[in-house]
Amino acid sequence: MTTTEAGTGVETGRPQGLSLLALNNAFSSGLGEMIEQAQASVVQVRRGDRGAGTGVIWQTNGGIITNHHVIAHTGSKTLVELRDGRVLEAQIVDSDPTLDLALLKVPSDHLTAIPVADSTKLRVGELVFAIGHPWGQRGVVTAGIVSALSKVKLRNSNRQLEYIKSDVRLAPGNSGGPLINEQGHVIGINAMIMGGDLSVAIPSTVVSTWIAQLPQARITLGVQIQPTELPSDIRQELANEQTLGLLVVGIIEGGRAEHANLLVGDVLIDIENTALSDAATLREVLAQSSSKETVHLRVLRGGKVQEIEVTLHTREQAA
Repeated sequence: MTTTEAGTGVETGRPQGLSLLALNNAFSSGLGEMIEQAQASVVQVRRGDRGAGTGVIWQTNGGIITNHHVIAHTGSKTLVELRDGRVLEAQIVDSDPTLDLALLKVPSDHLTAIPVADSTKLRVGELVFAIGHPWGQRGVVTAGIVSALSKVKLRNSNRQLEYIKSDVRLAPGNSGGPLINEQGHVIGINAMIMGGDLSVAIPSTVVSTWIAQLPQARITLGVQIQPTELPSDIRQELANEQTLGLLVVGIIEGGRAEHANLLVGDVLIDIENTALSDAATLREVLAQSSSKETVHLRVLRGGKVQEIEVTLHTREQAA
C-alpha cells in the first residue's frame, strides 16, 4: 500500500524504498564493474622471486609506473606479473628517488593502460580507491576520501613536492599502485603512509610531467611550429576567445605527424579539446595523454576546420 503526501502528489512508502534499493544496487554494480576494469591495468612488481610492490600500466606499449623504492637496490631482475598471469622481465627506463617514481618497460604491446585523470581538479572530500597487493595478496581494493592536498618544499631547493593525502588503507605491497577516482581513472600513485594513518599518493599530473621530461619516453608529434593568428571567421566558428593557432612550418620525416598526414601549412587549433596557442601547451597535453593510443587534433586546412587522429602508440601486428 502507498500513501500520497498532502498537497504534493508525491507517493511515499514502500515503492520509494524499493526505488532507493534499486538505486543502491545499481551504484554497487557500477562500482564493481569500474574496479574490475581498473584492475586490468594493475600489475605486481617483483624483485627476483618475491613480491615487492605494485605497478600500473601507463602506456599500451609496455610502459609501467611504480615507485622508485619498489625497484631500488634490487640486486636481481625486476619482474612484472600481468593480470593474465604472464611474468615478464622489465627494463628500468628511468627513476627519480626524490619524486619516488620509476618507469619500467616490458616486452609486450597492446596492454590495457589505465585512463589518467587531471589531479589538479581533485577536491578534498572526493571518494577514492586504492588497488594493490598488500602482503602479497593480489588485487586488494580499499576505499576512502581525499583528506588533504599538500606541497612540501625540499631543503636547499626551490622545488616543491605535491602529495594527495587520503584515508585509504595501505600496507607493504601497495606501493606503486593506483589511487583512482569514481570513474576508475588514476589520479595518483600510492607511495607511503604518513603520520601513522593517512596514505600519501603522488598526483597523476606530476607523473605525466615527469614522464614527458624523460628523453627515452618523451612524446612528440614531429612538427616544426610557430604561432599564427586565426582568421576572424574561424574565431567566430570556434565560439571562444582563442585568437592564435600553431602553424606547421615543417614535418619531421618518419614522425607521428607524417603518419597522420599532417601538412606544412596546416594550423593546429586544439588537441583533445585544449586550445593550442603555444608549443608548451602542445607538449603538456601530449604528456598528459601518454597513456592513450591516439589523440585528436583539430586543424585549419584550406580554410576549413578538420579533425585528425594521431597515433601515439602503434600496436604490433602478428606476422
